[in-house]
Order: sequence, then C-alpha cells, then structure tokens
Amino acid sequence: MIEHSKPTLGLEEKKAVLDTLDTNYIAEGPQVRSFEDEVAAYIGSVGGVATSTGTLGLHLALLCFDLTRKDEVLIPSYTCRSVLNAVLYSGARPVLCDVNKDDYNLSLTEVKNKITSKTKVIIVPHMFGCPAPVDRFKELGIPIIEDCAHAIGAEYQGRKVGCWGDLALFSFEGTKYIVTGEGGMVQANSQVMLDKLRKLKESDSFDFLTKYTYRMTDLQAAVGRAQLRKLDGFIEKRRSIAEIYNKAFRTLPVTGPEDNLKEGHIYQRYMIQIGGGIQAFMEKCYKKGIKVKQPVKPYALHSYLRVSARRYPHTEYIMHSAVSVPIYPSLTAEQTVYITETLRELLTEHHAKSP
Repeated sequence: MIEHSKPTLGLEEKKAVLDTLDTNYIAEGPQVRSFEDEVAAYIGSVGGVATSTGTLGLHLALLCFDLTRKDEVLIPSYTCRSVLNAVLYSGARPVLCDVNKDDYNLSLTEVKNKITSKTKVIIVPHMFGCPAPVDRFKELGIPIIEDCAHAIGAEYQGRKVGCWGDLALFSFEGTKYIVTGEGGMVQANSQVMLDKLRKLKESDSFDFLTKYTYRMTDLQAAVGRAQLRKLDGFIEKRRSIAEIYNKAFRTLPVTGPEDNLKEGHIYQRYMIQIGGGIQAFMEKCYKKGIKVKQPVKPYALHSYLRVSARRYPHTEYIMHSAVSVPIYPSLTAEQTVYITETLRELLTEHHAKSP
C-alpha cells in the first residue's frame, strides 16, 4: 500500500536522538534553543519559541494580542479544526471567510467584506505549501498571524513565508514538511512580539499571571534540527514529483496545481479537483493500493459554529471535489510511475461515468 503521507526519516535523525539521550538532558534545553534559532535564521525572523504542538503554538501567538470575548479573529472556512480550537482557547470569536477556489488560500475579498471594528487578528494560512499574498493582507492594517504549518521553506516575492506577518506558526506533526513527531513553533518578526511569546511561555514574572507550559523536548528538537538540514532537499524532491504529476494529468479533465501555479509553491500536498464523486474515487484508489485522501475536512468546524458550508461556495465546492495525491520525498521512482499510470486510468474512467 502506498501511504498518502509519510515522514522521511533516516540515520541522521536516529543519531540525533541517541546523542541527545547520551547527554541525559531530554526535557526542553539546548537542543530546543538551537532549533528555535536555526528556524529563525532559515526564514529570516527575529526569533521564536518552540511548543509541544502546532495548535498550542497558535494559541500562544493569539495570546500576544490580548484578545477578549468581544474581539473577532478572521480564519478560513476551509481549514482544520485545530485553527478553530486555538481561537476558542484565546477567548475570541472566530469569523469564517471563504477561500480561493484555485489555490485554497484565504480570499482577500472575503476578508475585506468581513472586517469590522471588532476584528483584531487575521490568520493567513499558506495552504498545502502554496504562498498566500501576505503583503496584500498586511495592507489592511490588522495584525497578521501566518499559518505556515504546510509551508516551511516556501517563498513569496523572494522572501520566506513566515517573515511577513507579525507572528508565524509552524507545525512539525508527523504529516508535515519536516517532523518532530508532534511539535510546533511560533516565530516573531519584532523583538516586542518575541518578548511577549517568551514571557507567556517561560516567565515566572507576576506581569503574566498565567504561564503556559507548552514545552517541546530536546529529543523532538534534535530530530527537528536534523530534518531542517534536509529541508531544501525535501522541497526539491517534492517539486520533481509534482512536475511528473503535472505532465501526467495535463490532458485529463481535472484541475491541479499546474493550472494555477503560484510563485514559491512547495507541494506539501498535491491537490486535484475531480468534479465530484470523491468518495467512490478514493475507494477505487485504495483498492489499487494507493491512499488518496481529503487532507482537510472542515465539517466539524462548520458544525460547531452552526453555519452551512453553502454560505462559503468555494469551500463547499472543494469539500466535494478536491483530493490529495501521495507526495513525499521517500516515494520511489517506481511508486511515482505506478501512481501516475493508475490515477490516469481511474480519472479517465471516473470522468467517463460522470454526467
């Protein structure tokens, strides 16, 4: 069975863990500090703090803005439940905005229409490794948190994503671009924000009555550091696989990333829109030994907020049309050929039966 997603781990990660175990320092310590600094140097930020999960990292980022229950945070209507959870943890009110049909990123037009005097933060994801136009969102004059969970290493206008907003969230969960098992990190683009992050997480000062013990371990950070050194190679491999897919699917009646290529895309997911019948299509792929999935299922998000996806037409279309094809560095050449040939056959059959 060809897995939908899979971490790419090797001897370097094993050695990093064993070396850390030999130090007898496995809680948060020097490995975490080094990991924070190395990510900051890579993306060009002032600095950051590592966290136990990406969700809790986003919560920590939101706390920097002193949100109240009267405040609103704009988030995409097509996103995972963890983004909603982080906003709810902060005490603010989440407000959904539709996304672009082509690149799955937050719609700038929708955001402009949803801004009120209560809007205090906009969370702007770079979905599936495709950079969003962060500079356009910054022009709105509202604090921005970049959600880079899918996009570490992606570039927009010659600069790494994560260095544009006030804060940026990264995730290292097992299906992300680089992994630590679980874990996240918030990077700050000003010393003021970095100081706030560190005080919220680490300080015993009475200036902050609540301290959040969202620590990453040195064992995780050691793996993350080894992964970070491989990141550029991971990006190159994913792009080479994406190019094979682009050529294979070019003549088929599907919409893929090639149809809407964006600067700096790094293909954390390779998404195709097949026009409906995705459950049956995914089952056929599974029977052929390929796991094809819906990488985001925002049903719980819409259910919790008691809003219909029909209020967000692009989101509704994506929910019923888009699937994700396996793409990760450890895919072999033989597996990639099998995927392209099998999916070409199944997609041709799928559209022949479509009304």
